[in-house]
Amino acid sequence: MKKIFFLIIIVAVIQLPLFAQADFSGSADITIFANIPESDGYDSLINPGNFLDIQDFGMMPSLIAKLDAGDESTSFSAWFSMKEFPDTLGNELYAFNLMRLSANVYLTDNVSMEIGRQSMLTGYGYGWNPIDFANLLKNPADPDADLRGVDAASIRMYLGDSTALKLYGILPDSVLSSGLDYEEIKAGAEAVFYLPGLEFRLAGFWDYDNSEGSDAYTPSVGAALMLDLFGVGMYGEIAARKGSRNYFTDGVSLLPGKTDWLVSGLAGFEYTFESELYAVIEYFYNGEGYNESERTNFENTIVTSPGLIGDLLGMYFPGYFAQHYILINLMQPFYDIDTDIYLSVLYSPDSGALTLMPSVNYLFSGNFGASLAYTGMFDFSDNDFNEISALPVRHIVSSVFTYSF
Repeated sequence: MKKIFFLIIIVAVIQLPLFAQADFSGSADITIFANIPESDGYDSLINPGNFLDIQDFGMMPSLIAKLDAGDESTSFSAWFSMKEFPDTLGNELYAFNLMRLSANVYLTDNVSMEIGRQSMLTGYGYGWNPIDFANLLKNPADPDADLRGVDAASIRMYLGDSTALKLYGILPDSVLSSGLDYEEIKAGAEAVFYLPGLEFRLAGFWDYDNSEGSDAYTPSVGAALMLDLFGVGMYGEIAARKGSRNYFTDGVSLLPGKTDWLVSGLAGFEYTFESELYAVIEYFYNGEGYNESERTNFENTIVTSPGLIGDLLGMYFPGYFAQHYILINLMQPFYDIDTDIYLSVLYSPDSGALTLMPSVNYLFSGNFGASLAYTGMFDFSDNDFNEISALPVRHIVSSVFTYSF
């Protein structure tokens, strides 16, 4: 880890004088949080006897640094993050994550090529992006968080003023250490059409190895649309995947993922009121989610096969566990007092899981700010298992102090 860290620093130092313009930025966060235990403490279905050793209070520092440089024909990006967190033995662990490391060059005035770890984020959704076939999943509880990039090679072509085309190939994470087989390459394409007041996208993804039910990537096609109607931003996405990326259970053991074509879709709108209140409302249908009987099987598997908890936790994720979700995000700025008030609501109508996330942000200066937030998770289901039922912590109060540079 240290070797990688110093390698990034060396690369950054070497690259800086090579470009006419360079920008170094980032943020340092210190998060102080308080968990509010239930009547039986932190004991839960996935944390029996509190074997995870969850404590009442904690502090987590984190750092993200971004180096972006370039001139008229080339650009370079190197982003990395470092976080500290305790393990179950009370030791402090440091997680280093190389989020971006890519170089981009314009081959002609209308064609550019980018090589390295890069963002493949696409689509118009705030909490979800069904047509984003290459990137990591966004967290609807924190949609603005920077995501780790994807190791890829991409070519962008601008065909006049109204059309853009992107072709890319994704490489596995282990390519630098273990080499590459042809069947591990994943390929994708996206076309964007720009019209007055309207933007339209077509996307496709090809999985060379054709492995069904066991791959993080699946053959996929999708489309997205965004239009501005009298100041209201309206958008939608629809995607079809050949198989699911998650496993299912029969109440005892894991089953392979589904291999049928699964459809997911999103619809939403955004609007800024005269009071500067910014509102986003989205509905997401998750074709890869679990229905009621599948959620019951999931719960039974945790009970009957506790050794599979590690595998199951990777699929026990708010915003993706059930099939139907509604997200409401409100932001009201008060410029005179350098304060913003946020409210985010995530609700699943089919599973009854509700998450409320109000927060207040105050900017002490141009670089230093603080926020006070509450996260509350409530189960309104009628004996139905959902992404809240097994959680050991359902209520958290946190303060985040952020210095931006």
